[in-house]
Amino acid sequence: MKRDAVVLEPAGAPAPVIDATIRRTPSYIGTGDSALFAWYHEVPALRTDCVAVICPPVGSEYTRSHRSLRHLADRLARAGIPALRFDYHGVGDSPGTDLDPRRVETWRADVRGAIARARALSGRPRLFLVGVRLGASLAALATGEAEVERLVLWNPCVKGSSYARELRAIALSAQREAQAPEGAIECAGFVFTSETLDAIAAIELARAEIRVRDRALVLGRDDTAPDRALNAHLDELGIANEYRRAPGWAGMMAEHQFTVVPDAALDLIVGWLSSGVARRLSPEAMLAREDAACDAGISFTFTTHAGRQVRVEESACRFGGDGHLFGVLSRPDADASRPAVVVFNAGAAHHVGPNRLHVELARNLAALGFACLRFDLESLGDSVNRRPGRENYPYPHGATADGRAALEFLRERFGYARFVALGLCSGAHTVFHLGLEADDLPLEEIVMVNPMQFYWVEGMSLDTSRKFEDMVQYRRSMRDPRRWLKLARGEVDVGRLVEVLASQSRTHARAWRDALAEALFPRAGPRLSRDLRRLFAMRRRLALFVSEGDPGRDILLAGARLTATRALRDGRIRLQMIPLADHTFSQWSPRRDVIGRILEHLRDAAQLRDAASSYSRNGAV
Repeated sequence: MKRDAVVLEPAGAPAPVIDATIRRTPSYIGTGDSALFAWYHEVPALRTDCVAVICPPVGSEYTRSHRSLRHLADRLARAGIPALRFDYHGVGDSPGTDLDPRRVETWRADVRGAIARARALSGRPRLFLVGVRLGASLAALATGEAEVERLVLWNPCVKGSSYARELRAIALSAQREAQAPEGAIECAGFVFTSETLDAIAAIELARAEIRVRDRALVLGRDDTAPDRALNAHLDELGIANEYRRAPGWAGMMAEHQFTVVPDAALDLIVGWLSSGVARRLSPEAMLAREDAACDAGISFTFTTHAGRQVRVEESACRFGGDGHLFGVLSRPDADASRPAVVVFNAGAAHHVGPNRLHVELARNLAALGFACLRFDLESLGDSVNRRPGRENYPYPHGATADGRAALEFLRERFGYARFVALGLCSGAHTVFHLGLEADDLPLEEIVMVNPMQFYWVEGMSLDTSRKFEDMVQYRRSMRDPRRWLKLARGEVDVGRLVEVLASQSRTHARAWRDALAEALFPRAGPRLSRDLRRLFAMRRRLALFVSEGDPGRDILLAGARLTATRALRDGRIRLQMIPLADHTFSQWSPRRDVIGRILEHLRDAAQLRDAASSYSRNGAV
C-alpha cells in the first residue's frame, strides 16, 4: 500500500533527499487450517541487515493494542527495519477459535512460523523480536529455537500463573453472570479454556531457556513497581540486558475509541533496536504504485454455530480510489446469487470487531452462502489515513463514501449484484446514512445492531444516549425489590434518577407531539420519520438487533414514533431484542445468540426474495 510519505536523509551526508513510502503488505503465513494472517511493513528505499517480528498480546489486549502495534511496525520500517506483525491461530483474522485445543503450544509454533516468514520476505540475516504482554512470554520462549539478535519484552508475563489469576479475576469482576462453555472463563469478551489457562500458568520465564545473541530489553510500565526478576535470570544466562520503564501502557490498553498511541514507548523501542544499525538509501528500490486487488487468500475448515464443518475462503482485499481501504472477504464455495454482506467498524475497533464478533459472523455467513466483507473505514484499523489527520474516530467524515467504495469493489471485481449493509453502534449510524445516500446502488437491507445515534454531529454530547440507557436500566430495576431497598437506604443517586426521568418525560412528550403532527400533516414529520420513509420508498428494509438494556428501540421510537410503529407492525422494520446481552456482546452465549438471529434473518429474507424473483420470472399472473 502506498501511503505515509516520509522524507529520508542520511545524517552528515550530501546525498539527495528521497521521498519514500511505507509499503504495508497483507499476506497469509502457511496454508489451510493452520494459516496465519500477517502484515509486512517496509520502506523499500531503506536497506539494513535486520528484520523485526512483533508478537502481540491475546484476548482483549490484542484488539486494544492493534492500533499502537501498527504504529510500532511503521516506525520500525522508517528506521530501516522491516517489521512483520501477525495474528496467532484463533486470534484476529487467522483461522481457529478460542476453544481450540493446545492454544499455547500452537501460539509458540506461530511465533516460529512468523520468524521464518520474516526472514524469507526480507532476506536479512539479523532478527529482532518484540513481544507484548503474553506475546512477550511467547517471544522469549521462541528464542530457544531461533537465532534472535535482539529481544524486547514489553510488560512481559514473567509468571504465567500470575497472568492466569489476573484473567480469572477479570472474569469474576464482570457485571453479568458468566455464560462460557463448561470449564472455561469469559475474560473481557474472550474465552479461555481450562486447558489454555493451565498452559499459561505453566510459563515461568525466570526459569526458561532464553537465547539472545546481542542483547535484551525488558520494558516495564511506569505506573507499577519495577520488577527485575527476569533481568536477574538474563544475567545468569550471560545475556546483556537492561530494564527500563516507559509511559503510556494504560492509554494503549484503553477502550478502543479512547486508545492513545504511546509515542515515548514506541520511540524508545525503535531507538533501542536501531542503535548501531547501519542504513543505506536505495533509490532504485522505490516502490511503484500498486493496484488495488486481493493480495492473498486461504481456504480452511470452519465449524459453524450449528456444528457443521464447511470450507470457507478468505481473501485480503485492498480497494478504494488509492487502494487505501482494507478488508477481509469471506466467501462460500458457491452461490453468488445471494446478497453480499458488508460489515462496518463498530466504534474504533478494527475490522475483526469487538470480541472478534465480525470474524465469527462473516464465517458463519459464508457457510450459509453469503459473501461477507468486513473492512476498515479510512483512519480506522488497517485503512491508514492517506494524509495526516485524526485517526481512531468512530464517526469519520468519509464513512459513507468508504461504504460506497466497498459495495462498488464487490460489484466490479466479484460481480455481486445485491447487498446488505450491517453495522454495530457507530457502524449502525454509518449503514443508515449509506442507505439514504447510495440510492443508485442495489442495497437491499440495512441491519443496525445496537444503534446509539441516528444523527451524529461533531462535538455532540453522549449524555442523551446515556439517559436512554439509564432509563432502560431503571425500568428493569423497578421489577427488582432489592433495588427499592437500595433506594430506601439512600444508595441510589436520586439526583441522576430525577434528571433522567425528567429528560425522558420531555422526550416522550415531544415524540407524541411529533407523531400527532405527522398524522395530521405527513410532510411535517420529524427528520427520522422522513428518512425512514425515504428508505422504504427505495424498497430498502431495516432490521434492528438490540441488546436487552440497550436503548436502540427507545431511540428509534423517540425520533419517529408514528412511522416506526407502523413499520414495525407491517414488517418494513424488523426488531429483535437479545436477552442477557451487553452493548458489544462481550459474553459467549449472547454473542452466539445475536449471530444466530442475524443468520436466520438474512437466510429467511434471501429465501423470500428468491421465491418472489422466481415467481416473477415464471410469469405468474
